[in-house]
Amino acid sequence: MCVSLMAVTAFAQVAPPPVPVAEPPPPTVPTGDVGQAALGGAGLNRVRSAFIANRALSIGLRGGFYRVPQLTVPAGTDEYRSTLIGASFSPLPMLEFSTMLRSTTVEQSASPAGNYWLVNDFFFKVKAGTTFAKGALGLAAEAYVRLPPPIFRADPVWQGVSPGFGALFSYDFKGLGVPLVFHANTAIFIDQSVDFDDRAKDLTRRTALDITTFNQWRSGAGLEGRFVIANTVGLRPFIEYAVDVPLGATGAPPMRLSPGVRVLPWRGLFLDGLVEVGLTKVTQPGLVPVSPWQIQFAVGWQMGVDPVSGGGAPEIIEKVVEKEKLVAEKPTTGRVQGVVIDAATKKPLGEAIVQIAGRNRILTEADGRFVIEAVTPGSVKVVASKQGYEPRDSSGNVDKGGLLSVELALPTLPPEPPRPMSVRGTVLDESEKPVVATISAPGAGLSLKSSATGEYSFASMPAGEQTVEVNAAGYLAQAKRLSGNPGDAMVVDFVLKPVPKQTLVVLKKDKIEIKKQVHFATARDVILPDSAPLLDQIAATILEHDKLKMIRVEGHTDDQGDDAYNLDLSSRRATAVLRALTERGVDAARLKAVGYGETKPVADNKKPAGRALNRRVEFMIEAQE
Repeated sequence: MCVSLMAVTAFAQVAPPPVPVAEPPPPTVPTGDVGQAALGGAGLNRVRSAFIANRALSIGLRGGFYRVPQLTVPAGTDEYRSTLIGASFSPLPMLEFSTMLRSTTVEQSASPAGNYWLVNDFFFKVKAGTTFAKGALGLAAEAYVRLPPPIFRADPVWQGVSPGFGALFSYDFKGLGVPLVFHANTAIFIDQSVDFDDRAKDLTRRTALDITTFNQWRSGAGLEGRFVIANTVGLRPFIEYAVDVPLGATGAPPMRLSPGVRVLPWRGLFLDGLVEVGLTKVTQPGLVPVSPWQIQFAVGWQMGVDPVSGGGAPEIIEKVVEKEKLVAEKPTTGRVQGVVIDAATKKPLGEAIVQIAGRNRILTEADGRFVIEAVTPGSVKVVASKQGYEPRDSSGNVDKGGLLSVELALPTLPPEPPRPMSVRGTVLDESEKPVVATISAPGAGLSLKSSATGEYSFASMPAGEQTVEVNAAGYLAQAKRLSGNPGDAMVVDFVLKPVPKQTLVVLKKDKIEIKKQVHFATARDVILPDSAPLLDQIAATILEHDKLKMIRVEGHTDDQGDDAYNLDLSSRRATAVLRALTERGVDAARLKAVGYGETKPVADNKKPAGRALNRRVEFMIEAQE
């Protein structure tokens, strides 16, 4: 038996189905907590609800039948028939009172005397709670007391009174489009029932009286579905699990699983049917045995729910006029409802903005639907918009008491083009005099001449990696790699070097021939400073000739030292030259570095002069237009 406070039952008006072809009659099935748990208050069987309705009164009658074998005699079975009469009332949205009177009749069929027992006990409960997440989450605390049967009332009268304290949790998944409600309870029950027991060892009577010698930690969880058939009948299948852990006892605790169904055939009326299945066999002395099964039926009525609290369908109040005639008020406005969807995917668009001229804007629900009440009759235009979509509108007529249904399909906006960046700067010579030059960005397809003052400006250049090249008569070509974000304003200045009098680079059919060698530190891949002018001319030659698509930078060594070491050194030196050229603005995609070590000598390695010629870097043209 689970003794704990149940949440007050609550009604909630069922909203009309979205975008119907014709407006249906209002539903008569409440959507809140309707019905009573086994020992009073809203809930399933032993599991209670944390939701509390405002000004709700509920009464119910429950009957049960079960058998417990081998109590009176080893081969016998005792039959129990229970009757529970309960009521609950919530004067405030956060407070509930409930009571329950339980009566149990026992037939000892295996006893020679065939005895009957008739016992009664009484429960009184108080619960306080509130809701969160727009009413979807309910949290409540409860306090309750069990009073012993009058025939066993002790002196003083409070001897044997058993209190309990617990917490309740409920979550309604209706807002997520799922018609399910989850409940979870936990409570500590201070069981003093042994104080009004006469210490007899009659397990039949102790089972009927629910007398144990242990305090208990009682917990449970349940899941119920909430469905409406033909807009008039509520169907609520459920299943719950409950466990009563005796504190200090050994062995398996009492555990029960209860599948059942609740039917709401008319406003406020509820009918229950369930089977409670015992999952454990309790053998610990001082505990009530668990019946293998128990069948229960219940009937009840719930009334007087405040519609604002979401407890149920509102009452229809008819105005009394002259001569006590009932006159229905004629509607003076209409309604607009509909759905907003993605034009391409046909999926609903939640939180889209919907507006009628002269009315406040509203947002669509997660399923894209909306309802606008109290619309002035006449021609209306409904406009829907959402970030990332083009607005759309739909027009129609609204009659008095009528309904206009619309569907608004919003196409997505094309992606915005990326914002460009701007590049400006000055072209000077080494004496800081302005140079009139051609400045180009080949990757962006841009080219212009600098002014007489050497200034240039690209107002709109695609953001990202770009190369800016400068060519001027009498000067070595230059280029710089830059990287910018959309909207960046970049300043890139150039200082041009004049074409040297001594030409160190000659462009041939299959190679770029150099008249001096690139110098490195001994046995290292560090380029010496005296090679900078040579590298400037090599880079300028490549930049001036766009037809050169791929140049192989080759590194070579003499035969002194280990072969593997020479191969690695030649590769690192070729890579160092490639890096120096890219730093001078040559696109890395036009270069590759290869080391050959000592495998391709051009002179005799036996002589110092020959070894010096073999230590070299060459620039071979692999591809050109």
